[in-house]
Amino acid sequence: MDSLHGIFVFLRVAEAGTLSSAARALGVSTSAVSAALARLERRLSVRLLNRTTRRLSVTAEGADFYARCKQITADLEEAELMAGRAGRVPSGRLRVSMPSALGRMWIVPHLPQFVRDYPAVSLEIVCSDFVPFSMEAGIDVSVQVGELQDSRLVVHPLASTRYVVCASPAYLKERGTPRTPEELTGHACLTYRRPRNGRIREWRFKSGGAMRHVAMNGFMTFNSGEALVAAAAAGLGVAQVAEYYAQPRLKSGKLIEILADYKTEGYDISVVFRQQKRVAPKLRVFVDFLVELFKAPPWVKPGAGSARKRVARAQPHAVRGEEL
Repeated sequence: MDSLHGIFVFLRVAEAGTLSSAARALGVSTSAVSAALARLERRLSVRLLNRTTRRLSVTAEGADFYARCKQITADLEEAELMAGRAGRVPSGRLRVSMPSALGRMWIVPHLPQFVRDYPAVSLEIVCSDFVPFSMEAGIDVSVQVGELQDSRLVVHPLASTRYVVCASPAYLKERGTPRTPEELTGHACLTYRRPRNGRIREWRFKSGGAMRHVAMNGFMTFNSGEALVAAAAAGLGVAQVAEYYAQPRLKSGKLIEILADYKTEGYDISVVFRQQKRVAPKLRVFVDFLVELFKAPPWVKPGAGSARKRVARAQPHAVRGEEL
């Protein structure tokens, strides 16, 4: 490192023409400049500068050495610039995990815009029907639903989703439309078994200003939200599911929402990543992409999402919620 310091001093002296001018430019004393040059010449066993009382001149060996060192320092500056740019410009591979249905239906269709904006970022999307509460090894960022228990994670809330109760037009024509949760006892209800704990999820209803949990005896039980919606659309019974599962079939008319007056909140959707001193640009822009995408959840009709959660400032904490 002392050699490198001596080289920089030599270059500055050769360009400034005097020791005092070089010393002022470097912010050191003239004697410090002279000593650094002397050490460099001793190490190289060659005289680089001719010194007189009035001026300095570069020797033939010094001129060759100056040309080589000037090129080296230019290369160093370019390398530093490139490294700095890499630290600012989003690039590299980013491994993202997310629930299969949420990803397939509402995130993946919007990825073309992200790719256009950040072509140097290579995404590896890992979809799973069961996304664990904590971050898996090798995953850079994860879209999570429900309860997050790992306080070492940075959490960006994205949206909240509500439960909807729905059935097919054919089923409702045959069996009638329940007007209250109590009337569901006379209907074929389709239930959901949680993969995380194996329990049948209770149905939730708004009751006044509170939430009421109702244990349902299912006519059929599924461990997949998509299968649950497909069963309801096929006319097998009434289902309560997260609204983002049901929205496409509600829009097409294959399902009809019922008991809308009793609709209640379901669980939170968040994007999480490990705490780190410096967030990589590729990670930062992907989180920003998700925040913008879910600012108005894509499954919510315009004007219907006024009560939705908005994005909170990122901080390490646990988010209480509920899985499907």
